[in-house]
Amino acid sequence: MVTNLPAEAKAKWMKVMDAKTPEEKIKAIQDFLSYVPKHKGTENLVYWAKRRLSELKEEAEKEKRKGGGKRSFSIFVEKAGAGQIVLLGDAFMRTELLRSLTNVKSIPRDVPVPGMAVFEDIKLQLVNPPLTVPLSRIVGLARNADAVVIIANDPQEYESIKKFLEDNNVLLKRPKGKVILERSRYGNSGIRIVNLGKIVDSSESEIRKYLEGFGIRSAIVRILGEITMDDVEKAIFESVTFKPGVLVSQTPFKSDILSISFDEAVKTLPKVLFENLDVIRVYTKEPGEDATGDPLIMKRGSTVMDVARRLHSSLAEGMKYARVWGKSVKFPGQKVGGEHVLEDKDIIEIHAK
Repeated sequence: MVTNLPAEAKAKWMKVMDAKTPEEKIKAIQDFLSYVPKHKGTENLVYWAKRRLSELKEEAEKEKRKGGGKRSFSIFVEKAGAGQIVLLGDAFMRTELLRSLTNVKSIPRDVPVPGMAVFEDIKLQLVNPPLTVPLSRIVGLARNADAVVIIANDPQEYESIKKFLEDNNVLLKRPKGKVILERSRYGNSGIRIVNLGKIVDSSESEIRKYLEGFGIRSAIVRILGEITMDDVEKAIFESVTFKPGVLVSQTPFKSDILSISFDEAVKTLPKVLFENLDVIRVYTKEPGEDATGDPLIMKRGSTVMDVARRLHSSLAEGMKYARVWGKSVKFPGQKVGGEHVLEDKDIIEIHAK
């Protein structure tokens, strides 16, 4: 059942979503909790908020202690390529896997070591976490990444890592349905719903009304699979996040996520990862010219207008129509509007005023 919050609490949660630093988030969550009514319907939400508050306070305290002496380091890795994938599990095997796929030979002692793996015409960023940092701090890397690879020697090791991630609200197994909420900087663009699944207990108009109740006026809502209003709420409060998971082991064993051998991973892991990320490649072209060689990486379900905005805001504002070549159209060069949903490897030619 969707949590029934007063308008003041909804407004305070928007402050949490807008906060940037741990200190700002701590203050915003404390403020939010003071406006949440205490009853059975809000128990899970209050539990999650207090847990997140505790994590942020611990993070801030650690940084404060380190700030007195040497400059502290961060395990955050800026994203690059078509997706960021964090490697967890057996330290030796994950280092060997990174070396085999990227030729990066560094051992991650105190800081994460990233490397770029190639798949066709794109690159994927693999991140090997530091050996000296406990798993409790590595979870931040997993939440920030687009996918997770667990390298385990046996079912017990895999289950231990999976349980830790689940206890920290990171799921490796795709839920029945998922809602992705992307708040937009374009204030007048409204709430646009990209429905690639099924809404069970509500409608698109009710979802818009629910989001507007939180003060959300401009956003893209992507619906994947079968969802309910509870999933819409989860997207707002970010209580649970799904990361496509791949299990790698010397001898494959049965698991609830995709499992491949170490030798197979060396040959096919970049392809497997790309196929499990919710992204597509889109190539742009000018009239009378060939398509660009480097694709734009867009979320699955992206439209022509999304591509125009990615290229430049003025291009989106002045767009008249586009021509598309690829799987999303019935014939090459088909004329489409801004709401046309693109597919992987589509070529797009935007015509503007």
